[in-house]
Amino acid sequence: MNDPLALEVTINLLLLGVGGAMFAGNLFALINQRSLDTNIYLTRTIFLTCVGLVITIWSIASLINK
Repeated sequence: MNDPLALEVTINLLLLGVGGAMFAGNLFALINQRSLDTNIYLTRTIFLTCVGLVITIWSIASLINK
């Protein structure tokens, strides 16, 4: 089926952006928590880092599988 708007690819790329930003932002918070002298919620940050990694891997796999 022809998809003139390429919605499947667009959705996968948007998910890649969201997942990558989630992963990178939370990883940055984990790495720099001591140098910035801020208190972070450690379990929430680790959980959101894992969720961002899963979303990123899933969207990359979806793009490759296409």
